[in-house]
Amino acid sequence: ASDARNFCLYLGAVHACMQADSSRRPPPPRSCDTFVYVAGGGGPAATVFGKNADRPSDEAHEVMHCPAASHAPGSMLRCTHIEIPQVERTHAVVLSKPAWMWGCEIGANACGVVGGNEAVSSLLAHELGEEPRLLGMDLLRLALERGATARAAVGHLTSLLEEHGQGGACEEGGDWTYENGFLLADAGEAFVVETAGTRHWAVERVPPGAGRNISNGLSIRTGVESCSAGLKELCVAKGWWDGEGPFDWKRSVGAGGRAHAKLDVRGRERAGADHLAAAAGRVSDGSLPAGDVAGWLGWMAGVLRDEESGICFRSTHGFMSTGSQISWLARGGGHTASHFFTAASDPLVACYKRWTFGDPAAAAAGDGLAGDGGSLALWRRWRSIDLAGRSVPEAMRRALLEIEAEAVSAAERGGASEFSGSVARELELISSFAV
Repeated sequence: ASDARNFCLYLGAVHACMQADSSRRPPPPRSCDTFVYVAGGGGPAATVFGKNADRPSDEAHEVMHCPAASHAPGSMLRCTHIEIPQVERTHAVVLSKPAWMWGCEIGANACGVVGGNEAVSSLLAHELGEEPRLLGMDLLRLALERGATARAAVGHLTSLLEEHGQGGACEEGGDWTYENGFLLADAGEAFVVETAGTRHWAVERVPPGAGRNISNGLSIRTGVESCSAGLKELCVAKGWWDGEGPFDWKRSVGAGGRAHAKLDVRGRERAGADHLAAAAGRVSDGSLPAGDVAGWLGWMAGVLRDEESGICFRSTHGFMSTGSQISWLARGGGHTASHFFTAASDPLVACYKRWTFGDPAAAAAGDGLAGDGGSLALWRRWRSIDLAGRSVPEAMRRALLEIEAEAVSAAERGGASEFSGSVARELELISSFAV
């Protein structure tokens, strides 16, 4: 309980930095940031994961639960733009996603696998053209629905990428398209997957006790665990790699084999790496114990609320952190995991609300919380508050922080999900304070 109160006080300090009117600032560049610190090896007692989904500020975002399901042999699945063959069995998932899109920006499954997607760019981006294929967000949802472990999810993702390719409009009513990077994790390991062109990819494993972040750019260097067939031969043919030294993914497909200042870690990626290094330092000096659930969740919340670095985007008419997720993945299966979602367009304003899948039997049958749990209505209320330029009263801020502190305390104790109830409480607070 004291840890939860400390977490609440910490978040109160974070919220205190919100006095500036962010609507008057120029729109920031388009971006996302995803983080993981894998359990074991001197790291946390459970894998901690987090991501801000930075999308157009007027694009509605929802948190949606889809129960596990069986599908008839030979059935087809409609993704955002194309149809592909469906598998016979899909896992229960909870997804944080643009409301218009089939795929997701962030999500988790009932097996304890989580993942996030980001836009990246390579020298093969011209391959995308205008042909509709699978979106990166579709690939992430498919990986979560089909993969019982992070490694299995990676296998599904890369196979689907090779078979169907990536491409198509990534915004409603527009033609914006991009290549994709992913971070997938479970309680024992994590993987960075980065793509180039329509079908090429590379994978880096993140071992126990290690931290990793991605920030809208190619980041895998020579630590390539696996890659698409023909990739290295292509890089040799184009003069991007000599075929003899260590294969550097980012230098090859990102810079044509040339030394370049853009190969350095910088900007938000550097800020994220610094956050991970600071956490590692706290682990070493004992100020962040491995089993301190509230401490680790508070650390990740602070990272995702870091407005100064740009990790937290707050632009009323530009790009914004329209959705945010934190996950605590303990060993023992997906029913032991806790997932936290803002279901709002600004993690510095809304509180994180806890989702769990419950015991394996309930997860297999669906836990009765199908649909968005009121999250879309909540997102729209916060969006209207932002557009109107209304401030949040201090008493309401304290009440929101209390909801978040209760969610953290519940994660420490274990127990059932309270997501829909927390969403309802937040909507009531907005109404009662006439914001």
